[in-house]
Amino acid sequence: MKKMIKVSLIVMLLFFLGACGKTTDKKNTMNTSEESIKVTIILKEDDKEFDKKELDIKKSESLQTVMETNYTIEMEKDFISGIDGHLQDAKDSKYWLYDVNGKQPDVGAVEYFLKNGDTVTWTLNKI
Repeated sequence: MKKMIKVSLIVMLLFFLGACGKTTDKKNTMNTSEESIKVTIILKEDDKEFDKKELDIKKSESLQTVMETNYTIEMEKDFISGIDGHLQDAKDSKYWLYDVNGKQPDVGAVEYFLKNGDTVTWTLNKI
């Protein structure tokens, strides 16, 4: 009887260790194979382009994360107010706006997730 209990415990232990090993392998595979996409970021002030970058980014990154990773960003009340030293000017009604592939999204940069081949244009103009 004691032999039977020992054998059962060993089998259960091996089963649990095997199951844990498989879960860990899946997590590692998912982290190393996270999909990368290519996007283009264009910066303009008064309709004149002053910077353009083609970037490889993780598909899971928001536009705001991409901007914070690749540019010096200044924030004001959860909105981007400056990019690489080019600042908004409330007195002149000059603000940063962005569009993706020529269309202005209905959400802020923190909620926008890019797709492969997207072109994002940030424009600092009078409104």
